[in-house]
Amino acid sequence: VGTRAPTAISARASEPEWGQAALPASPSRAPLHPASGSAVCPMGAFLRKLTGAEPEESTVESEDPASEASRRKFSTSKCGGRRNSISAAPVSEARIKDWKGPPVHAKTPEESARIKETIGRSDALQVLFGHLVESDLDRIIGAMFLRSVPAGETVIQQGDDGDFFYIVDSGSFDIFVQRKAEVSPEKVMVAAIGASFGELALMYNVPRAATVTCAEAGSLWCLEGEVFQMMLVTAENIRKSEYDNFLTGVDLFSDLTSYERTKLSDCLNSEPFDSGENIVMQGDEASAVYFLYEGECKAYISGDQGEVEVKHYTKPGEYFGEIGMVTDEPRRATVRACGDGCVVLCLKKEDVTVSIGSMETRVKENISKYPQYEAYFQQST
Repeated sequence: VGTRAPTAISARASEPEWGQAALPASPSRAPLHPASGSAVCPMGAFLRKLTGAEPEESTVESEDPASEASRRKFSTSKCGGRRNSISAAPVSEARIKDWKGPPVHAKTPEESARIKETIGRSDALQVLFGHLVESDLDRIIGAMFLRSVPAGETVIQQGDDGDFFYIVDSGSFDIFVQRKAEVSPEKVMVAAIGASFGELALMYNVPRAATVTCAEAGSLWCLEGEVFQMMLVTAENIRKSEYDNFLTGVDLFSDLTSYERTKLSDCLNSEPFDSGENIVMQGDEASAVYFLYEGECKAYISGDQGEVEVKHYTKPGEYFGEIGMVTDEPRRATVRACGDGCVVLCLKKEDVTVSIGSMETRVKENISKYPQYEAYFQQST
């Protein structure tokens, strides 16, 4: 999902209950199409409106769905970047323990696919959900329900407590902000199909910062506030625990402190691969280590007898490519997704170096702990 880090979102109560404009569209995506006489309004412009520096009204619409029809994955490049997760307000351990899980609201396959496509092409929704593995994303989509909204109905009232998160499925919704009690609310934005709103009050336990009214009758995908909070928090906790366990299982990382592993786990990037798709290629530069997260893949070595299968990866946590952390040797094998495909976690060498320093230096200084690499360093000196 993109290659740039998401813009930080402040927890100030004065910020808008507005999702679609949180990030500008990436260059590889279709441009947003402003309504006649209006301009697309990124978060910065919206904040200027809140402060009165830019009073004119703006419209934000969904991106052109035709240009995204072929987007089957959230990533635009393999191990090319990652989408950081968003941290919600703290949730007590007791509440997490007592939570029974999200509800499931029936949907047609087409409806589920439509929601997933909307999330996949929205930078703002990727900030919220892009770090989730597919199974967790499916649970969130399953917990959403569709609500019809007539024109004129107020969906969110500024100052109220947050109760739902919304994604616009059809129609349009006007966004109003009242800056002072004695001044009438000002219309600052229009939320069109694909836009989202309502997340900040849920994430930071602050009052609604804007009023949202239905301008053109339509429908909203609604996600209960508790489900929104618990899914983000529990998914993040589970992810961190799983990633830490994966790193502990790698000889190179087994002696790291808990703090160092946490820094590395934050650099792991989830990447899906279809069956038959190459994850790494024999002879390529080895610059990352990969962990199997879901599905299966196989390793092959090409030689005089053609391509020969040498290993079948089926267990989550199995890894390959770690030699690239300490050597400059090219890939010794091709690893290819098989079965129904797979999801791998990618940890790039450059991220390791930035987070904990050079692994090559670490291994050289503690070579007795890494006998499997001793022969390599003897040859290279």
